[in-house]
Formats: sequence, C-alpha cells, structure tokens
Amino acid sequence: STDVHRISRPSVSRVINDVTNCLVRLSREHIKMPTQQELLNVMGGFHEIAGFPNVIGAIDGTHIRIKSPPNDEHLFVNRKNYHSINVQGVCDEKLRFINIVSKWPDSTHYSFILENSALKNMFETGAIAEGWLLGDSGYPLRPWLLTPVINPTTEAEERYNYL
Repeated sequence: STDVHRISRPSVSRVINDVTNCLVRLSREHIKMPTQQELLNVMGGFHEIAGFPNVIGAIDGTHIRIKSPPNDEHLFVNRKNYHSINVQGVCDEKLRFINIVSKWPDSTHYSFILENSALKNMFETGAIAEGWLLGDSGYPLRPWLLTPVINPTTEAEERYNYL
C-alpha cells in the first residue's frame, strides 16, 4: 500500500533504516564527552546562564515510542500503555548532547540507567575530574550529580532548587 505521497511501505522502511544507520555512525563523532579544557568552557557557559558554578551538563530521560518487541514485550509498555524505550541524555550549556544511553526498556528507572552507565564510571574513576551534572528528582544525589531538595525549608535550599 502507499500513502498520499505514493511511497510504498517497504521504501519508507528502507529509507528509515538507512537514515538510522547514518545517524548512529555520525553520533560517535558528534555525541561525546568534552575534553577537560572544553569542560571548563561548558562550566563557564552554565555559570553565565544561571550563576551556578561547575556545572558540566544537565541529565534527564525521555520515553521514545517503539514497535512492540518480539521478546519481553511487557517490559517495554509504559504508563501511557504504548511501547517505548527509556533514553537518558546529557546536554551541555548550548543544548548539545554530550552523552546518550538508549538501550533500556521503558520500565527501567532513570537511576538504574545511570548506575549502569559508562558516564557514572567516568565520574567514579576520575576520568571526569571536576564538575557536576544537574538532574531532577528521578536521579540519586551523588557527589557529582546534584538533584533538587525535595522539601526545601530554608531560603538557601529554595534558591538552590530555583537555580
């Protein structure tokens, strides 16, 4: 069958496959952690934006819709009742991706994805020697990952959450 543009489904599938393979190849070149010198520039950029020092990235996750997988299908059903994967990304101050993890089913919690990532190992082993990531409350507090204070009681905690 064809759509209004008279392109067959097999043709669309081939194009999507080719584009996806190209993006995967290019991602290795363009989505990578900055060098230590570049991280200093990122920290300066975040500081200019919000006055928050030493930030090297903002981390979050999102759910990307997928076709129903043949195995463990139930693990990929999200709370909105469609199939998806849970993708974690880190962006720099210019909203460029510097790290992406896109291999876990939707049922996987953000904290699990982070705990089982190369990114965590970079911080824990000192490969990333300084700087913090900023994350939401779905992530665990770590010496290198700042998350909101859940119930702020002081002006300093409220200011911290605002930033």
